[in-house]
Amino acid sequence: MNELSTVDRGAVKDLIERSELGSIEFHEVSAKRFEGVKDSDESRDGQITLGFQHRSDQDGFGIRIVGDVAVPLGEVRVIAAVDYKLLRGDLPPQRVVELFANEVAVMTLFPYLREGIASITSKVFGTPITLPVAQRGQIGFEVTGPDQ
Repeated sequence: MNELSTVDRGAVKDLIERSELGSIEFHEVSAKRFEGVKDSDESRDGQITLGFQHRSDQDGFGIRIVGDVAVPLGEVRVIAAVDYKLLRGDLPPQRVVELFANEVAVMTLFPYLREGIASITSKVFGTPITLPVAQRGQIGFEVTGPDQ
């Protein structure tokens, strides 16, 4: 992801100043262990897929991270969501919400996603699967609209 332009940085800063964290919740935490697969180091190697969703209304906006893990031992899905309330003003354009999500919300949610995956895999697989560290800008929305 690219560095923010001065205009985009100002728009994100404005949204930070006129919004507040409402809640952080899990919408789904599930894991399924496949029958007949023996636990080994190789059975934990697999693929992690992250999806990002957002919603907006007059009162605020929300961001969700969907984490799907597929390993030979089984499959996992964790969905973590954060809601923000608008304190004043109108809802900004979708592009600004996506920029805010990448700069603020994703980094707020990622530790919850990591904890959810580690916790459920510890219970179902016997030992946790831990997501790698994500640096700022490494994961997030593909931002819509033209760069400003």
